[in-house]
Amino acid sequence: MGIQSYKRYIEYIKSSGICIVVVGGCWFLYQLRQISQILQSSVPTNVLSKEQPHTQYIYVDDPRFKDVLMLKKIENLQSSVPLKSLSFDHTIMKWWKSLTRNMAYKLLYIAQHGNNSERLKALCSLYSLKHLKDWHYQHIAQMLDAKTAVSLARMPNVDTRFFLKPPYYHVKHRFQDVLEKVHQLLLYLNSLCRNTHPCLTQFLNKNFKDTPSDSLILDHDLTNLGLAVAPAIAWDEELLQSCVQALCHHSGLEQYSKDIIDAGGLPLLMVLKKIFNDNINVCILLAKIISNISLHSEYLQDIFQAGWIGTLVEWSHSSDIRLSAIASRALANLDMNENEHVKYPRCIYLLHPLHKTKVNTKLDVIFLHGLLGGVFITWRQRDLDTPEVGVVDPYIIQDGINFSSLIDDQSQEFLKDLAYDLRKREWDKVGQDFELVLDDCPQNSTSRGSGPFVCSGNDVSMDKIYYDKQHKTQCWPKDWLPEDVPYIRVIGVNYDTNLTTMGGRSKEYIKKLLTAGIGKRPMIWVCHSMGGLLVKRMLVNEWKNGDQNDICKNTRSIVFYSTPHRGSRVAALKQATQMVLWPSIEVQELREESPQLLELHNEFLDMLKEYPIEIVSFSETKSTHITPLNVPFQFVTSNSSDPGVGEFYEIAQDHLTICKPASR
Repeated sequence: MGIQSYKRYIEYIKSSGICIVVVGGCWFLYQLRQISQILQSSVPTNVLSKEQPHTQYIYVDDPRFKDVLMLKKIENLQSSVPLKSLSFDHTIMKWWKSLTRNMAYKLLYIAQHGNNSERLKALCSLYSLKHLKDWHYQHIAQMLDAKTAVSLARMPNVDTRFFLKPPYYHVKHRFQDVLEKVHQLLLYLNSLCRNTHPCLTQFLNKNFKDTPSDSLILDHDLTNLGLAVAPAIAWDEELLQSCVQALCHHSGLEQYSKDIIDAGGLPLLMVLKKIFNDNINVCILLAKIISNISLHSEYLQDIFQAGWIGTLVEWSHSSDIRLSAIASRALANLDMNENEHVKYPRCIYLLHPLHKTKVNTKLDVIFLHGLLGGVFITWRQRDLDTPEVGVVDPYIIQDGINFSSLIDDQSQEFLKDLAYDLRKREWDKVGQDFELVLDDCPQNSTSRGSGPFVCSGNDVSMDKIYYDKQHKTQCWPKDWLPEDVPYIRVIGVNYDTNLTTMGGRSKEYIKKLLTAGIGKRPMIWVCHSMGGLLVKRMLVNEWKNGDQNDICKNTRSIVFYSTPHRGSRVAALKQATQMVLWPSIEVQELREESPQLLELHNEFLDMLKEYPIEIVSFSETKSTHITPLNVPFQFVTSNSSDPGVGEFYEIAQDHLTICKPASR
């Protein structure tokens, strides 16, 4: 009896529990529905579709889908669109691209956090990756920090998509507003230097007539007073270019170059770059400004954020060496991962290596031009007056008729290639029977002078001369020397022809060369005309001071091109003619048998006794035709060009072309 009562109680409890669960669930669903209605009444959902009051349609213009709405079953809908079968090659390529993308991010991490050796290897692998999409480049560009961006920018032929566009580069600016901002920047720079730069003050007074605000008088007030009104200054593009030139000149003074950043001038310079993007001369001025600023490594982050790294990469790829060399110099100054203690100041150009390299530098070669010269003027390749020599004519001519004018372009190209092949085959047959005299064969040389001046017709250099169709070099030290000696560093010195003495100039440029790391490894000096005297003065001064910087100790050789060791006849001309030919007060120091030059040369010979240096000298034998006067004149005689030591050669060229080789 007790057991039955217990079972009955259990059934009651179960029934009660089920009822409670069912009733509670219904109550919960009811409350949930009530809450939903309250929310719908409180927040109308139709406001979300106000911008799309009409039905939107997607129009599919594909014959594969013409019957898609006529089919009802899902499998029929799927079968109406044929699936493209993926080939094995496509699968492998898709896998390889995915692997490349993942590798790019890993290489970027190593380039940012590895040691110097790991960073260089990672950067070399990163910039050479292929199959990256635009958004991959942009993603990597957003992940780059300033130091890694500069290191990547110094890779040869790096893709510019690795670098972000400058901020607000798409914004259009009114010309007058830009000119006014540049004007205010110049005023602020003038106040920062406390009017101690007279060139900038004079420029502002001349072009903007800047006067203190308390003494400002309007033009109509002058007219009412009966005074003449100064002509209005045209705020045009020419004035803006003059302002850029003034900024470049002001930044050339190292103590003032960083003021441009402090004044917030980097974004404004980017606006000027956008305006004058097609003006190569203005771009060169802007590149010089950034290059002068790059000497201050503490402003790397500001330069990076303003978007100048990508612009410098773009300029470094320019075909104009005047722009590419300056941009490469700026990137080299900003690259603190390579050598933060080596900087290339104004007038010092790094010609090789322009990019990061795994080859260790073992030798420095420094080029110095003469008066009225320049790095990209003095060291050009010479223009050949004689036509190219060949055995077979490049055009097929028969009976005096040139058939190249009677056939289409495709056939003409075929005939040219055929003629070229025939000429090369003929030359290979008979070339070894000939002996060719190389360009610039010496007319005379000293007993120490020796060297190969002829070569056989099948020599490899003949292929370079006659069959190389590449463009001429704009700077042969930059392009030719590294082909034979890849472990060298080539530096060009570009000094101004201003009114200063040789002694003052030698102190200035030895300081700049020391900043560029000269004296830490063996070096060779190559100099033309006045540049040879400047080199002698620098070496003698260092020798007298005990050679504290190891300049004399590490100098292995000096090459002189028409250097007037005993003076030049140009100093004997009248003063007016001197200003046309050689506008510098140093012309007085270049008189023939000048006491200053003779004393310098004797001190130079005494220095050679303590530091044995190989000397190679070249002298001009032809007269130079002066363009304004159109008269022949020999600047430096053979007697003055011969230092009396080392090898000496007389070359049948004039003063301007003796340092310009005809070919490699």
